[in-house]
Amino acid sequence: MSIVVFRAREVVTLDRSCPHGEAVAVSEGRVLHVGTRAEVAEALRDQQFHEDDRYLDHVIVPGFIEAHGHLFSDGALGQLVWTGYDDRPRPDATVASGCRSLDEVIARLREHASSSDSLVVGYGFDPVFHDGRSLRREDLDQVSTTHGVVVVNASGHLAYANSLQMHRCDVTALTDVAGVIKDAEGVPTGEFHETAMALVLDAQSVMASDPQRAVRDGGELLRQVGVTSASDMALFAAGDAFETYARVVNEQDFPVRVFYSPSLGDMARRFSDADLFDHFVALRERRTEKFAMGPIKLIADGSIQGFTGKLKWPGYCAGEDHGFLILDEDDIVTRMQPYHDAGFQFAIHTNGDGATEVALRAIGRVLARSPRLDHRHRLEHCQMATRAMFRTMATLGVAVNLFSNHIFYWGDIHRTKTMGPDKARRMDAARSALGEDVVISLHSDHPVTPVNPLFTMWCAVNRLTRSGHLLGAEERLTPLEALEAVTLGSAFLLHRDDEMGSIEVGKLADFTVLSENPLRVDPLRIKDIEVIDTVLGGEPMGEVSQRSTDG
Repeated sequence: MSIVVFRAREVVTLDRSCPHGEAVAVSEGRVLHVGTRAEVAEALRDQQFHEDDRYLDHVIVPGFIEAHGHLFSDGALGQLVWTGYDDRPRPDATVASGCRSLDEVIARLREHASSSDSLVVGYGFDPVFHDGRSLRREDLDQVSTTHGVVVVNASGHLAYANSLQMHRCDVTALTDVAGVIKDAEGVPTGEFHETAMALVLDAQSVMASDPQRAVRDGGELLRQVGVTSASDMALFAAGDAFETYARVVNEQDFPVRVFYSPSLGDMARRFSDADLFDHFVALRERRTEKFAMGPIKLIADGSIQGFTGKLKWPGYCAGEDHGFLILDEDDIVTRMQPYHDAGFQFAIHTNGDGATEVALRAIGRVLARSPRLDHRHRLEHCQMATRAMFRTMATLGVAVNLFSNHIFYWGDIHRTKTMGPDKARRMDAARSALGEDVVISLHSDHPVTPVNPLFTMWCAVNRLTRSGHLLGAEERLTPLEALEAVTLGSAFLLHRDDEMGSIEVGKLADFTVLSENPLRVDPLRIKDIEVIDTVLGGEPMGEVSQRSTDG
């Protein structure tokens, strides 16, 4: 039995029986001992072991777990034209600069159209950073009249198309589909909401254009920020692209464990009910230590910044309410019940408080019919949940995955343009959730915002918007609570807290190596801590990345 002892300036374990140490002994990919250097050496006194001092000046913490993101999409979208307002990290460690005006968006798309012989697809645009001005068909007609042009909104819930693309897809004034926005004369403006996006963009085709590169790039983006395990939410878990995904993740040098959540809505359009149920049962049984099925994903509403999240009264502060339920209470019950009865877990996307209320009523009905201990159904994003809703979650055994990055990226927008200051200050109410004994995780929803657990922690601890406004001081977490949320909390939501989330004997040896201890620095500096390396199953992943870069 080969034993390696990683020595560090400090080891933060999140194990209450031994919260801090200086060394971790690893064997067969798992933690064998942890404690001071002397304690670990004493425990191994009769065994041969190798001391690894590469992290002697650094801090080891449990591996970060990104419990809601889109690894495959992040990697694939990185191959598209970036049209977002903020700069965006790339897998090759460069940065794509943001587009600060509509003119910059159009110029960047035009540049790519000039060198492309196919559909031009952009990603990341958000009207709220351009005085609420959406992209229109005539804007994108300026990009090209010989190429189809589609831009996907930063939220992933809206898209915009030029005239040629709408013509190719037979979208006209006669198209009667919810989510197709039309002008006063009934002509499509080029803006498409939610499921109507599929009219102008075959997302599966775009995402699957180079699946191996997409998976590799998505994994590298995660490794760079210290993530060792990730949830890929709303995945189309079938077909050649999915099989490529599974193969790449299971390769020895892939740096991240992946727990994917099949999209019940998307897949139900391609499978019969019986075939889909059998397929999910087979997926659940087909698991490895690096690639396994997580909860089934449902989407109940849209995004608040896109005005498609379902809010309770008084709705949006501008009096403009495009919020709607993609799934109502009966829909959720009908879709959940057979899978819940078969022991599956669900993750339900709810941004607005109206959608959260509906989802909780639906889960209550499902559980009333089929009580089940430790089901761990979860609500995703859940930005506007009230204390009463958190109390209901605790009663039902529902966990919550909060989108803390939203506080920085859209906090100012929410308090001034979408919901107003009263509602905005309680968004992503992590303190209220913990106060009602609800298990929480924090996430980035990458690529909606860049993945970076240290930044996500910083958002939850400081609750500062991009203008520097303190949004809901009473909802701030302590650094320890935030670290637990992106490790132990995420592991709980994945039903893996017995295997990961803390550095304890018997658990997987998944670590994140940092330049400083996030529990000891000024809370305002948490986001500035450097990620030195990750360790997956006792194997340092930085060396893997370097070998790949060096060829």
